This record gives sequence, structure tokens and C-alpha cells, in this order.
Amino acid sequence: MSRAVVLRSITTHSDLPPCAGCGRCCHLVVELRPGDVVPEELVVEHDGARCMDQRGDGACVALDPATQLCTIYADRPQTCRDFARGENLCRRILAQN
Repeated sequence: MSRAVVLRSITTHSDLPPCAGCGRCCHLVVELRPGDVVPEELVVEHDGARCMDQRGDGACVALDPATQLCTIYADRPQTCRDFARGENLCRRILAQN
């Protein structure tokens, strides 16, 4: 994906809050894929699948509670990289509560 496409997806959708600092998508269960390299202390196993661990409130353990920013952003799982602001799942998450 080109830098221009990435920037456009981040800056469009004026009806949504900015991605940085939102953290709502970081309350989903993220199953790790082959090739994902994250610190093992952030990983748990659910029914045989390696997943990012979550706090008691459901937030990913890599989400900084103060800033609502990912502490492993450069090395985040592919599922997180593929999550697109403004797409259907993003809008459904934001519509809750």
C-alpha cells in the first residue's frame, strides 16, 4: 500500500474520531498470524490459538492506557495493520456505547 493511500485512509472520514488516541479497535481479540513477532509476555493462548493478551477491561496489553496509543506500533500484528479506519468493523465498534 502506498504512503498516499495510507495517509488518505487516515485523514478521510471526518465523521470519525482520529485513529491515534481512540483505541476502541484495541479491545478486539487479536489472533496472531504466522510471521507476527510480538514480545512473548504480551501473548496468551485461547483454545490453541496464540493471541494478544487483554487487560480486565478488554484492552490489548500493548495499548497504553494513558495515551490510548499502541506501545508496539512498529511491530504490531498483521491483523492490527490490516484494520482500516472508517471501514465497516471500525464503524460498528464506534457505534457501540
